[in-house]
Amino acid sequence: MGLNLGGKCGMFFLITINGIFLALGIALLVIGIILKVDAKVINDSKVISTLNEVSFNGLKFGNLANSLPIIFIVLGVVILVISGLGMFGACCKNRCMLVMIESEAKSLLKKGMNNYAGVSSTSEVSNGWDLIFIGFDCCGVEAVNAGTATQDNYKTTTDVACTASFTGAQTKGCYDAIKDFILKYQTAAIAIGISLLVIELISIVFAFVLCIAISKSGEIV
Repeated sequence: MGLNLGGKCGMFFLITINGIFLALGIALLVIGIILKVDAKVINDSKVISTLNEVSFNGLKFGNLANSLPIIFIVLGVVILVISGLGMFGACCKNRCMLVMIESEAKSLLKKGMNNYAGVSSTSEVSNGWDLIFIGFDCCGVEAVNAGTATQDNYKTTTDVACTASFTGAQTKGCYDAIKDFILKYQTAAIAIGISLLVIELISIVFAFVLCIAISKSGEIV
């Protein structure tokens, strides 16, 4: 039996939103690779020393700038994997794959959280987490006060990250914070995606019309 109208709309939504994030993941990956290959300015010791004079919540901008290529590459790969699974699951109507996305995403984030060494660290992973903590006002992967969080081996590191990065501990997990951010702007993202699709279709139609008009006029180039 085929999908009903609601199911078709849901499938179209998943394919559209995952397609947008697939493009975003590719863009981040390409930018990260370019910065990694040609990072003379970013790796310049004088530039890094100057940027390290500026800090926010203990996060030094020099260390962050030096880690940008790795951050972009890692984010790009994670977004590519998640959005790719989501698109494949929606296209193939695979429920297991759609459910697996959330658990796999949390698992990847928790593994990354285990390598967090605090705001004073210069490692790419730690700087990436600092940026996420500040940008999304969150702490750790799951909520600190959640029952499951007390059983995870990254609990101690999470507590250190929260108290070191903020004046008051954040209780919201970064997974939920990022998820809420995506849901908040999903309508706008879909609207932009559909608008671009419509514009592209109109362009194709006009291209065919122009080709037919040129053929009829005999002006073949």
